[in-house]
Amino acid sequence: MKRLVLMVAMLITTIALYGLDVQAAGFPYSKVIEVPGASKEQVLEKLRTWSGNYADTYNVDDKTGTVTSTGVITYPSPPIDRIQYTIAFEMKNTVQGGKDTVTFDKVVLKSPTTYMLESGEKVAGVSVPVKDERDIAAATNRLNYVADNLETYLQGKSTVACPLVKCPECPVLGTTSEELKGHMKEHMKTE
Repeated sequence: MKRLVLMVAMLITTIALYGLDVQAAGFPYSKVIEVPGASKEQVLEKLRTWSGNYADTYNVDDKTGTVTSTGVITYPSPPIDRIQYTIAFEMKNTVQGGKDTVTFDKVVLKSPTTYMLESGEKVAGVSVPVKDERDIAAATNRLNYVADNLETYLQGKSTVACPLVKCPECPVLGTTSEELKGHMKEHMKTE
């Protein structure tokens, strides 16, 4: 019964969102990171390295001092009925001197494709705008965590202060290896 309700809810959400822009209310979210004593080129090089490790995709424009990347991070709650929601985002870094302005935009809540073991059916996942206050708070918290991790790296502090863990199977980020264990169960179900 739960699966049927879940399938109907996902179908209704997909139909409702057809043709709508998935821009979330409450975003973009920005943070300015000071990198004392660093040149624009040094900050860009560190951003290139950080993005290579954590971003799903990224593009560096040395002339404008801009690094644009995309990413996905786990939603900070346990999987609901075996579904792990994630928060997808676009991150733009604008470097001026020793300062990086990080802006998160196009933030959406994603549900993955669900596989029904009994019937073998697949229910496509959806991406929806982050509108609910609880979801906005959760997304802001997660994006702040990503920005804090970047700040720790750019300033040359210990990366242990704010670790990010990337799933070995896909581009999803998590805050701890324990958090990704729930996410990894999704990979095991699809094999």
